[in-house]
Amino acid sequence: MNTDWTSVQPGPAAAAAEESPRRSPQDLLHVVRGFSCLFWSMALVGGAHAIALAGLLPTGWAIGILAASFWPLGWGLWILPAGEHVSPRWKLRVGRALGLAVGALLLSPFIVWWWLVPTQTYFAVNAALQYVLQIALLAALNHLAGEGGRWLEDRGLRREARAGIGMVVWLSGCTVAALGLLFHRAGLLTAGLPAVLSQLALLPREARALLLLPYAMTAYVMWRAKESGLRRLVPGGGPLPGAGDATAGIDAVSPAEDRARL
Repeated sequence: MNTDWTSVQPGPAAAAAEESPRRSPQDLLHVVRGFSCLFWSMALVGGAHAIALAGLLPTGWAIGILAASFWPLGWGLWILPAGEHVSPRWKLRVGRALGLAVGALLLSPFIVWWWLVPTQTYFAVNAALQYVLQIALLAALNHLAGEGGRWLEDRGLRREARAGIGMVVWLSGCTVAALGLLFHRAGLLTAGLPAVLSQLALLPREARALLLLPYAMTAYVMWRAKESGLRRLVPGGGPLPGAGDATAGIDAVSPAEDRARL
């Protein structure tokens, strides 16, 4: 019996092996360390912004703490590109997040300066731009976690990362919309921009806490990404218990569809 071995197609196991992502211990270690730094940076950056908005410290100290809080964030983003086998676009997406972090860092002093002189339009515009960059940065970090979840074959992490992006955008949008509605009902929007900026600086601490909720959501996703990578790094480890089963049948998509979604 003559068999044309060149026409034999690989079986399902061979095809799955070819699609299986490459995970070397070095790549896993860089990803775990990077997301660990990002996790701790969320508390530091969020706390520094809370201090700046509350005016608890002198100007020099507040600006210094804001700048220092970005150091773990930058270090984590500096480590992550070393895991080059995560995806073809991994370095590009990490570089994009790093660019947003640099922009937010450079504009962070305007938060303190605006709080000191709230009616100064130049300070207010730059502080608002810093807020926009910060929200974009948090969304980019959640996107990185989702890309890492695809590489780690953790469906739960991918779903939580997508939920994190939605929550960050939704919470920040609702906060701005709620403040706009309150000012509209109080008649401040017709009083002019200086009146609005003055009232923004006088917001109670409870209202300012709404600005910190996106940091909490992003910190959780960074922790999940770090834990998922750590379990893969340990011999015999796998996704977190229930991470794949909880979404089985709900997020059952092909690798090509999943890459397109991310």
